[in-house]
Amino acid sequence: MIQPLFTRIIGIVGYFYERVFHEKVSIDVEKFIKNLSYLSIGTLISTVFSFAFNILAGRWLGPSEYGFFTLVQSVAMFLYIPMTLGFTTALVKYNCEKIDFPRQRKIISTTFILVFLFTTVSVVVYLIFSRQVMAVFSISEDIFYFSLAFAVLFVFYNLMAETLRSIHKIYEYSLFKPIYSAILLFSFLVFVFVFRDLFYTSALFSMLIAYGITGGILLAFLRDYIRPEFSRPCAAKLQTYSIFSLTGGISAAFYQNIGKIILNMYLPVAMVGIYWAYTFSFTTIILLLSTIFVTVFFPVASMCRNKEMLFARINKIVVLFIAGGWLFTLISGYIILKMYGSAYPFDLPLTLLSATAGVCISVDMLYGQLLNSVGVAGVKITSYAAVVLAVLSVLLSFLFIPIFGLSGAMAATIISYTVSIGIMLYKWPDLMNPGRNTGE
Repeated sequence: MIQPLFTRIIGIVGYFYERVFHEKVSIDVEKFIKNLSYLSIGTLISTVFSFAFNILAGRWLGPSEYGFFTLVQSVAMFLYIPMTLGFTTALVKYNCEKIDFPRQRKIISTTFILVFLFTTVSVVVYLIFSRQVMAVFSISEDIFYFSLAFAVLFVFYNLMAETLRSIHKIYEYSLFKPIYSAILLFSFLVFVFVFRDLFYTSALFSMLIAYGITGGILLAFLRDYIRPEFSRPCAAKLQTYSIFSLTGGISAAFYQNIGKIILNMYLPVAMVGIYWAYTFSFTTIILLLSTIFVTVFFPVASMCRNKEMLFARINKIVVLFIAGGWLFTLISGYIILKMYGSAYPFDLPLTLLSATAGVCISVDMLYGQLLNSVGVAGVKITSYAAVVLAVLSVLLSFLFIPIFGLSGAMAATIISYTVSIGIMLYKWPDLMNPGRNTGE
């Protein structure tokens, strides 16, 4: 029953592949499509649960409590940066290059030890300087401790999930995504109907439980790859790549979350909830599609030597995203926003800006993953683009939000991502021809 369904899906995707790229489906492409199909089905099932969770949380908690819940996640994304220092990205990059169990186990074990050490040190430092951290983010003590707990469990879950992806276990990876989302939704319903908790803590604790349980299951699944083994050569190699991916990670924390934090500084926390409702509504579907693609694409692209061919294909996919993605995002986003209820008012300018932001973020993700697959040279470019994106996002958010409010935050996002995309496209020829500007 299931196998014929996958065969039919692969056949349909292969048909459109041949029409778009004008070439026959090779064995490697068929494998890519198969993994993409597995992940697509798993992600779609997962999205049903996570979608229900976000909509119900927004409706039942209201903009203010939903805003606090969003704020905790935003602060946590800053706190988790020194806990991984970009090593998870390096893990995927080097581990997926060659299917070799002893080599993969050595890389995984070394990464786990490094992440554990950095996470422990980070938590201690945050606790020592807790007052200063709270002052920087303009948050209460409760929000700080919840954010710290969220960051630690997110690191744990993300490390397990990325490890699974790095060893090309895409089928297994696709199975665990619905498990996380199902636990998330079920836990939230228990908090609401059993404990009568209609505060932001009900949504927050649900996520912590889901991260913990799913991460624990993944840890058991990956036990053969984990040993108390530390390799200095592996650590040095991981560090070289992680330094640049860390720059991108820091920048990502800024441009993905700074708008919500600055909104909290200038406007009531309910505005943070409304802003996230718009962001979720108008980016969920298009980011779902692009995330499914890049999750399978990055490991495959890292193994592929013909990067120019990949660049040409990504360009065609980007055209499809822009041509059909914006209108689709606009319509689907409007429908999702209405599900949040009357507490989240419709705003036409903010709607148009939100749909545009969704397309920009997806395009940036596609080009960024392609450049990262090239190696350290590619990561340098994406890191530089991410730094520019982050700086622009911060500056424009401080400039636009006090004047234009929520629309200002979304406009800052669009401009910043557009500049980032421009940098990557401008630098691509130099990446493929390193001697072009040196006369070699």
